[in-house]
Amino acid sequence: MTDRRPPAPDGLPLLGNAVGFARDPFGFIAAAVAEHGDAVRLSLPGEDRYLLAHPEHIERALVTDRDAFAKTDDFRLAFGESVLAVEGEAWREQRALLDPFFFFRRIRSYAPRMRAQATRRVESWTPGETYSMVDEMKGLTFDVLASTLLGRDPAGDGEGDDAELRAAADNLNARFSPGTWALPEWVPTRNRRRFDDAVSTLRGEVERLLREADAAGSDADAEEPDLLSVLAAARDADGYPRSDDDVSDQLVGMVFAGHETTALALTFVWYLLARNPDARDRLHEEVDAVVGDGPVEMSHVADLTYTERVFKEALRLYPPIHTLPRRTTREVAAGDYRIPAGSEVLLTVVNVHRDSRFYDDPAAFDPDRWAEERAAARPEYAYAPFGAGPRRCMGRAFATVEAKLVIAEVARRYRLEWAGEGELSVRPQMTVQPVGDVPMRVRER
Repeated sequence: MTDRRPPAPDGLPLLGNAVGFARDPFGFIAAAVAEHGDAVRLSLPGEDRYLLAHPEHIERALVTDRDAFAKTDDFRLAFGESVLAVEGEAWREQRALLDPFFFFRRIRSYAPRMRAQATRRVESWTPGETYSMVDEMKGLTFDVLASTLLGRDPAGDGEGDDAELRAAADNLNARFSPGTWALPEWVPTRNRRRFDDAVSTLRGEVERLLREADAAGSDADAEEPDLLSVLAAARDADGYPRSDDDVSDQLVGMVFAGHETTALALTFVWYLLARNPDARDRLHEEVDAVVGDGPVEMSHVADLTYTERVFKEALRLYPPIHTLPRRTTREVAAGDYRIPAGSEVLLTVVNVHRDSRFYDDPAAFDPDRWAEERAAARPEYAYAPFGAGPRRCMGRAFATVEAKLVIAEVARRYRLEWAGEGELSVRPQMTVQPVGDVPMRVRER
C-alpha cells in the first residue's frame, strides 16, 4: 500500500530525526522544508509529527477547517483549563469574560500606566552602562501587566515580591526545549522536572495574588475594574470562573502570555535596530517629530507608523510563538499528502515568515516591507505572529500599543548599542529565546 503521508528526512535507526532536530531545530526544519516541501514528516521516538509550512496550511488549520485541528495536551499541562487551552463552549464562555479587558477603549485607559512603567524603567538606567535587554524588557512588561490587568503597583510593592512569579513563568519554557520535546512523554528529563516545578511555583504565586485580592476587597464594581478583581469576585456568581482553580489557571496563562511574548519582541527590536543604524536613526527621527520633548501619550500612538513597522518586522523575523502545535481530529489533506487522525501537526510560523516566496530578501530587516502597498501584495496568512482565526491572540492590540509606547519612551531618551559579540543566536522553546543576555549599551541622545 502506498504511504500517502508527507516525506521524512533521512534519520537514524530507532531515533529517526530526533538527533538532528535536537541539535539545531530551526536549521533542521528549514532544511527539511527546503528539501521536501511545505509538508514534512518528522520521524521521532514514540510518535511522528508533521510540519506544515505554507500560509494555506495556517489558514486551513486556524480558520477554514479549524474543527479538524484541536489544541494539544501541552497547553493543558502548562495552563490548565484556561482560555489558552480549552475548546468549544468553555472557550467561548471565557472569551466573553476576558475580551472586554482587551477592547481598544480599555487599552486607552491602560496607556498612562504602560508609559509610567516604561519611564520608571528607563530612568533607572545609567548612560554608558550595559544592561541585559532581555531581563530589562521582561521586567518592564511584567510591571505593565501587574499595573494594568492585576491592579498592582510595582513601584509600591516590596522589592522582589514578584521575582518568583517571573522566574517561574520563564521556566515554563523548559518543557519545550528541543531535546526534551523530541522524546516520548514517559522519559523523565531535567527540563520536564523544571517545568513541573515552575507550574507548581506559578500556581502558588497566583494563589498568593488571589489571597491578597480577597484581603484588599474587590473593586469588581468599579467603573473599570482590573482583571484579577473581576475573576476573584466572579467565583461567587453563576458561570465562569467556578473555583479557585479556574482563577489560578487563567492567571497562570495571563502571566505567561501577557508579558513573555511582548518582552521578547521588544528585545529583538532593540537588537535589530542596533544592527541596522539607518533604521534606528529613522525611528529616532519619527519619535522626535511625533513626541517631541515628551512624555509619550496615547494620542501619539497612531502617528508612530514607522515604529509600528519596526515592531511588525521584529515579529516577522523572530515571532515569539514560532510554532503552533495542533492535533488532528480526523484525517486531513496537506497538498498531495494525507495526515492521519490523531497526529500532532506543527504550523511552522517562523518558516512561513522567512519564505522567499512571500518576502523579498527574507532574512533582511526591512521595516518598509510593511508599507501598505507592499503588505497588501502578500497572502493574508503569510504573517501570523498572533495566530489567526477566532483564536487569534486577544491581546494583540494591547501588545502593539504597549510596544509602541515603550519603544518611543526609550528612543526619545537613549540610543541603544549592541554590546555582544557577533550575531545574536536564538533557540526555540515554547517561545523563541535569545541565547545569552542580549547586552545593550545605553547612550544618551
